[in-house]
Amino acid sequence: MKNGFAENIRALRKERHLTQEQLAEAMGVTAGAVYKWEQELSTPDIGVIMDLASFFGVSVDALVGYEMCSSDRERILQTLSRIKLEKDYKNCWDEVEAGLRRYPNDFDVVYNSGVLYSLASIETNNKAQQARSARLLKHACSLIGQNRDPLISETSIYRDIAISSLTIGHEEEGLELLKAHNPCGIHDDIIGQELATDPRRREDALPYLSDALLNCTVRLCRVVVGFINVFFAREDYTSALDMLHWMIAYLDGLRAESGTSCLDKNSVWLLALCAAVHEKTGGREAARSCLRKARDIALKFDAAPDYTNRNIRYCERQRPRASYDNIGGSAMDTVLNVLKEGVEGPDEPILALWEEICNEI
Repeated sequence: MKNGFAENIRALRKERHLTQEQLAEAMGVTAGAVYKWEQELSTPDIGVIMDLASFFGVSVDALVGYEMCSSDRERILQTLSRIKLEKDYKNCWDEVEAGLRRYPNDFDVVYNSGVLYSLASIETNNKAQQARSARLLKHACSLIGQNRDPLISETSIYRDIAISSLTIGHEEEGLELLKAHNPCGIHDDIIGQELATDPRRREDALPYLSDALLNCTVRLCRVVVGFINVFFAREDYTSALDMLHWMIAYLDGLRAESGTSCLDKNSVWLLALCAAVHEKTGGREAARSCLRKARDIALKFDAAPDYTNRNIRYCERQRPRASYDNIGGSAMDTVLNVLKEGVEGPDEPILALWEEICNEI
């Protein structure tokens, strides 16, 4: 077994911008003792190691950095992965528990075992398995310092616990967990959906559902633009137009019959981009139609700009929420900025067409 204690102590100390003297003072030892730890000249007793682990917020295993029999650990992780993929829940639990006894404080083993118990409890409505899952996943949170997967965090782990609780009928426990671990409204859709299933709490669901709808829409706009860039690089303009038309129709479906909203600038941005692609592929009349629609929406918005969610269909919040963007000071500016950039740089024909359409007013 290899001990990485010296290297880990040094890295954790520097990560927190502590001198050896400051760490020594916090631990109640001499600076010389810290120096010896980091130079592998000595090792503190188990009590000090536990205090150090607590101070740095990591597990003792992570602090000491033992590398156990990797082949055995990898075999266990592969087994957990196979069980999850094959849904082989009938005769697996003795093997899962054996792995946990072998590596009780290994994040990957504990976390993946907890996920496995959670999935099994969801599919079989087994409350004992859900309880075991919750204990394992909470333990995984205490070992999070070992995690190297950027897709896993304490927030995602508590979401897993909450969804498992909701599935087996522990609604209040699941909802409280989701609300307590909901940065940037990441769980608003789940909270809103769950509240809306209770006839007594459907009105309580509306703020969560409304925010989830807005956040989903903003994310979709970003995703679409990302895809468009990829399609442009491939010169796949058919796919680019298909996706742009789909997103434009989606935003049209959210537009209220009267008034303006924060989504209008996104609409004219996408319409201008759509016109630029049509122009590039020889669809001048289609480009003209997109630009006229963009002009009409932009003029209406600029005459009475509203950067809130007040006039978005289905969106109901007690307090308005403002939006911010960097795509243009006005909606008309937004169209012009997109056309100046063009599909692959400035495009004089499409700019001339925009000027012509603006002069039709």
